Amino acid sequence: MAQAYWSSTFTSSADETWAVVRRFNSLPDWHPAIRASKIIGGGNELTPGAVRLLTGADGSTYRERLVALDDADRKLSYEIVEAPLPVLGYRSTLHVQPVADTGGAFLSWHATFDPAEGTTAQEATKVLEAAFAPALAGLHTIIA
Repeated sequence: MAQAYWSSTFTSSADETWAVVRRFNSLPDWHPAIRASKIIGGGNELTPGAVRLLTGADGSTYRERLVALDDADRKLSYEIVEAPLPVLGYRSTLHVQPVADTGGAFLSWHATFDPAEGTTAQEATKVLEAAFAPALAGLHTIIA
């Protein structure tokens, strides 16, 4: 299995940051490459098993399933059902933790996957991390 990772610190508290990140259907609010999100099955945006249909700014579509939502540990895990990405078996976890000395938050985004045929692990990782970085930058713009 290959891995991709991105992280960032926030001046907002872990609880404030988590309040935004935990909403599985809110990605268009903070990811500049995602235009729309709609829950299309499996419950609401806070229900493991919920499936969202994302529409990219370029018109591409992604179907993703919420695997776990842990409010006590501030973790959200999801998997890609179908997407125009060079990966198979993709599963990702966003984890928000408090930063003790500042009162802020640390958010990590970790994914495991197999590269699709014809793609190296390094190439697939580069594609994913290129999506994670602007997402977390966008999150900074909506969380004070």
